Amino acid sequence: MDYQTGKFYSHNVSDVISRYDAIDSPISKYFSLAFPKPASQILDVGCGTGRDLRALLAAGYNAFGIEPVEELRQAAIQRYPSLSGCLRSGALPGFSVDDKYDGILCSAVLMHIPQGQQLEAFLDIRNLLKVGGRLLLSIPATRDDLDEEFRDPDGRLFVPTDPERIRLIAEQIGFTFISHSNDEDALGRSGYSWNTLIFEKSSEANRPLDRIESVLRNDRKVATYKLALLRAFCDIAERDENAVNWFPDGYVGMPIEALAECWLAYYWPLISASEHIPQSTTDHPGSQRAITFRAALSDLNCLCRDYFDPDPDVAYTLFVLAWKKGTLTNDIARQLRAVLSAIKTALRDGPVKHAAQGGMFRYQSGLVMLHVDLWREFCLSSHWIRDSLILRWSELCEKFSMSKDPSIQRGATLSYLLKEGLPEREQGIARRMYEERENLSCVWSDKKITLATMDVDHALPFSLWRNNDLWNLLPAARTVNNEKRDKIPTPELLRSRKEAIVDVWQFANEIEPKVFQFEVERTLGKFHESRWEQELFQYMSERAAVAIYRRGETAWNYGL
Repeated sequence: MDYQTGKFYSHNVSDVISRYDAIDSPISKYFSLAFPKPASQILDVGCGTGRDLRALLAAGYNAFGIEPVEELRQAAIQRYPSLSGCLRSGALPGFSVDDKYDGILCSAVLMHIPQGQQLEAFLDIRNLLKVGGRLLLSIPATRDDLDEEFRDPDGRLFVPTDPERIRLIAEQIGFTFISHSNDEDALGRSGYSWNTLIFEKSSEANRPLDRIESVLRNDRKVATYKLALLRAFCDIAERDENAVNWFPDGYVGMPIEALAECWLAYYWPLISASEHIPQSTTDHPGSQRAITFRAALSDLNCLCRDYFDPDPDVAYTLFVLAWKKGTLTNDIARQLRAVLSAIKTALRDGPVKHAAQGGMFRYQSGLVMLHVDLWREFCLSSHWIRDSLILRWSELCEKFSMSKDPSIQRGATLSYLLKEGLPEREQGIARRMYEERENLSCVWSDKKITLATMDVDHALPFSLWRNNDLWNLLPAARTVNNEKRDKIPTPELLRSRKEAIVDVWQFANEIEPKVFQFEVERTLGKFHESRWEQELFQYMSERAAVAIYRRGETAWNYGL
């Protein structure tokens, strides 16, 4: 549970009990559907005041409950002594017992778990269930009182929990969807409603996602390399599921160069930080056993800050632009090659060789090989797995720092792990490019625009893809872009605007050929002179379709 949320409940026990116990269990009407077998063994996760747990016991189930807030748990037992033998301390994620349950009730809990931990919570739930066991889950459908950090006026965390997103997470880890209902708030609060979902654990099969989780939980944690490798697979998979080479033996191969470039982006802000943030158990100031590419990357960082800008974020952005344009100085280009070479060695000799005791990946002729089922999981679940990876990375850095510099906290490390280039500087090249275009018009509406009325629009929203490539930065009327914002253009809209989009791409390729072709080749794997337009358009359409139909993002169908 989120710390601030738990603090609220521990400080407001009397009010919470009087409010929630004033009504009967609103979820009890689903018990017979979710848990049809009499006397089933049911676990109530996050049972709070014990209201739903008492309803389960009254209905004849062999029910138990776990609750992380000590004050709530003790107050519930004091008020209802019959709960003393079936209520214990526990929270998601991280709760495990040898017993398996016929059913799990998880009512009004998931939204209090930070998004980066929700996948772990689902895996814990699945591991607590017998095959054929049921999960009864309730999550808020609407709340109109949350701030930008998704906290209510009392400071409690209410992470958005779209039911279709929750369904996909559950199905990806071996649950079968049973039903979905929507209910008004039982306490009668205006602007509140609830989704109730029922799932069944369908199989004990060892899904590929379990292998990822197994590496995170069980492999020795002596460096951040495994987290970096899994994050790179997530990021590349989200950009394009065809970024790999496919082989007939059921394996795919990811070019190690692509993984190394991801690592360069991840480790740059960590290495350039003013404080030393260790990336292994031995990566401390003055150590002879620092991570193998720290010195090379630090030298590259210094060269770029001397040449481009003293600010490491600005230096990185300008360095990447010069890299794309092919205008790096000889010294910087030479050092870049040295860094990528050192990173590739670290990849091969580290996580590729040792993840899951060497059974997860293998290296072959410039490719990191993995099973196609594992790649499919990265493609389907990357945007959920990534949050967990980044959170664990920050926690691991804090752990590595404990003996040498306890001041290194996970929160500070997290800010470096989430850093990116400066998008406004990267977008500047697109804006300067469109200054040279005559008869400038909005790519979505054909409206004539000027530089004063133009927005540079991320066709595929930056909030989802973090993509500042020129092909994704299109001229749009400000009024139209204000309507679009982070919505996803539908495949139908893209088809209707294909001619205008391709025309802008051809212009970009004419004005900034090196940058444009570098980015297209990185996106598609190769820049084919004769057919790049069709391949790139197909790629954009597929990304939009995946976001709308698989991830449930908001569709935008301007003018259709």
